[in-house]
Amino acid sequence: MTAQDTIASRAAVLAGLLRAELGFGILGLKLFMACVVIASAMLGMIWLLSSGLDRAMGDNARRILGGDVAVTVVNAPLDEATVSTLDGVGRSSRVVELRSTAAAGPAEAPRRLTVELKAVDGAYPLYGSVELAGGQVLQEALGARDGLPGAVVEPGLLTQLGLDIGDRVRLGGTDFEIRAALLREPDRLSAGTFLVGPRVLVALDRLQATGLTERGSLVEYRTRIRFPTDTPSSDAMAAVAAAEPARGWEIQSPSEAAERVREVTNRTTTFLGISGLAAFAVGLTGAWAAVAMWIGRRHRTIAQYRLSGATASMVVALHASLVAIAAAIALAIGLGLAAAVAISLLEMLTARLHLLWAPADLGADILLVAVTLSLGLAGALVAGLSGVARLAPLRALRGDGAGAGLVRRDGLIACGLVLAALALAIAGLPNPAMAVVAALGLAAVAGLLALFGSLIARGVRRVPSVRFLSLAVKQGFDSQRAVMLRAVALGIGIAGITGVVAVQHSLQAAFETQIPQKAPDLVLLDVQAAQVERIRDRVASTPALGELQATPFMRTRLLEVNGRPVEEALVDPDKDWVIEGDRSFSWTAEPTGAELLAGTWWPADYDGPSLVSAEEDVMQAFDLKPGDTLTYSVLGRVFTSEVANIRKEYHRTMRPEFLVVASPDPFRDAPHGWIVSLQGRDEAALNGFISELSRSAANVTVIDVRRIVREATDVVEGAILGTLLIAAILLLAGSLSLAATVSADVDARRREAVALSIVGATRREIALARFCETAATGLIAAFVGGSAGLLSSWWIADGALRVDWVPGPAAVALPLALGVLTSLAAGLAGGLGALPRGRGQLARLLSG
Repeated sequence: MTAQDTIASRAAVLAGLLRAELGFGILGLKLFMACVVIASAMLGMIWLLSSGLDRAMGDNARRILGGDVAVTVVNAPLDEATVSTLDGVGRSSRVVELRSTAAAGPAEAPRRLTVELKAVDGAYPLYGSVELAGGQVLQEALGARDGLPGAVVEPGLLTQLGLDIGDRVRLGGTDFEIRAALLREPDRLSAGTFLVGPRVLVALDRLQATGLTERGSLVEYRTRIRFPTDTPSSDAMAAVAAAEPARGWEIQSPSEAAERVREVTNRTTTFLGISGLAAFAVGLTGAWAAVAMWIGRRHRTIAQYRLSGATASMVVALHASLVAIAAAIALAIGLGLAAAVAISLLEMLTARLHLLWAPADLGADILLVAVTLSLGLAGALVAGLSGVARLAPLRALRGDGAGAGLVRRDGLIACGLVLAALALAIAGLPNPAMAVVAALGLAAVAGLLALFGSLIARGVRRVPSVRFLSLAVKQGFDSQRAVMLRAVALGIGIAGITGVVAVQHSLQAAFETQIPQKAPDLVLLDVQAAQVERIRDRVASTPALGELQATPFMRTRLLEVNGRPVEEALVDPDKDWVIEGDRSFSWTAEPTGAELLAGTWWPADYDGPSLVSAEEDVMQAFDLKPGDTLTYSVLGRVFTSEVANIRKEYHRTMRPEFLVVASPDPFRDAPHGWIVSLQGRDEAALNGFISELSRSAANVTVIDVRRIVREATDVVEGAILGTLLIAAILLLAGSLSLAATVSADVDARRREAVALSIVGATRREIALARFCETAATGLIAAFVGGSAGLLSSWWIADGALRVDWVPGPAAVALPLALGVLTSLAAGLAGGLGALPRGRGQLARLLSG
């Protein structure tokens, strides 16, 4: 017989055995398949979501920016000479954006709503298209009809103001007719990801008549340019840069615009990715334990194959094929679930972000996820099947699995495959460095869980056996590795849930107590100097309106630090945003109330050369200290001032905050607007004040912080629920892994229970011993996992969310309850609670 004939014969035998084993064999791998489904679904969903968002940002970069380049100035438009120069570079479009207040209804009692107003010219948009309900054309919808200009609004405005198409809405001093509902705006994200109200589009030539762009108003003037196809982008960009006026501007490319949005989405997807990595790792642990358990229960079957003439390689190939088929089925189910969830979320998110996206874009990513998961599963399979070839048939028939342990070489191969899979998974996340740090943190938590499990197992084994109960408990901790695995499997999930609950309670405390106490109820924008005193008098005459704070508002651009250009003086690249474009600027004689980190405030009657107070971010950007000089431009004029002090803003009050604050002279006489914040004591008085303001000061934009806080609370609660679901899935994965670990030696534990019964132990004592064993494992997981969860929640609350850490009693009690109950449930599901009943069952177990 030739080698080919031998191979064909063995393949035929293997195929026959597979057909015979397929049904029953795979049924025994249900626990394995459940672990694989969870691991693949979690990692796949997060990977596909992250990749889909990233690709959508890249593909829509020019749509997001609105052109091949965009320049932005604030407060006043570009001069005609600069505009003419930019028009010569390529096809240009001008857009003006500001926040305003839309009013509808009777003049004596109008309904008001803060809106994001955008005025566009006839060339808008340069990339993409505006989608309106009913298929109308934008420029036709914005044109004048019977002397009345048109407006396009988001559906949210119609709902909140109770309006319909054809109704009128007042913006500043002009009425507009609502012509259509805005469904998709290609450059929606160019204004940022945080908008205080629904979008309203009007024609640029109608904006001046509203009176909303008076000197000092917070207005952004954007000029977008689409380069000619026959002009190199580098040459066109150089021509744009050469046209920069003395007052300065902010210039952006499509990649920079997309990256700014990515920074927001990447934080979320990276956090989710870390959760996915944890689920992947826990799922692989469970898959390995489940395969080992399945092999352990098939020792007699393996022995019968060997004694019937099957070679060791044939037996290994048979079982590897069965596991591979089960893994393929579970992988397909998991990836199917992942794709379905990811596509649904991407459809929702891209629609909300006004991006174009197609499900077909995920094809390559699904293949890459499948390869990554297959590598990890191959590692679990190698570890689970290790030692099958070395199993002694005669001893296996008697239930002795001698020789079937993990072979060192197989262990190294398995670790290599799993590490390769984890490396691929980390590389697929938007922030691999953060993911590596988080993975190391998870590894540290897992190491602590394993260490505590090992110490507990060693300590219990050293306790003298006085009664049957103590003997039974000691037997339960005989396998140090099993105790370590159980602690790790549960602890990761408990850490996740504890962290989420603690963060949720901290956020709830912030939104219910901290923020309402510190944040104003109303913020008024674009208040003119002549209106400030009238508003002060109105508030002073009505005690229910509470406290008022009025602050002058201007814009500045940092130019030099100690005589060096800011680009050269920058020492912290993470703070480079302070030199990008115009930043907030104010002047005051009195201290702002912020904490001074260095230096002193100038006297209230100071009339010398201008001094400035720099915010902490400026200090960190340039290693700034009192006595240094800062050169900056305001309204096109350049000033050099000595730094008097460094102050710290906490960014939690929603009150106006400024990067640079100067002494009053010479800025008090310059044209500027004011920002007024109001913290009232009565809802009715505040609402009446808003209505009165709409009649007497139509140019003033009212930001209702109360509504923003309520909406933010709803968003945060939704995010918390989603995160809690992820943590619950982690706990489920850990429970399955624990059940698989318990099931792996359940037959041995039954024989152990029989032996204890024979020497006089009662069923109650054995059951109590099992409970003590599972409870101890749960307490280990609760202590270490709960501590890790509380520590991570403190870092997230204090560092990332910037709210006070208030974990609440639930975050302390929950780990204990979850640890004991989940450990007990998983132990029972794995067969740990099975006890022999009657002499017949005792005899069968002893003879087995």
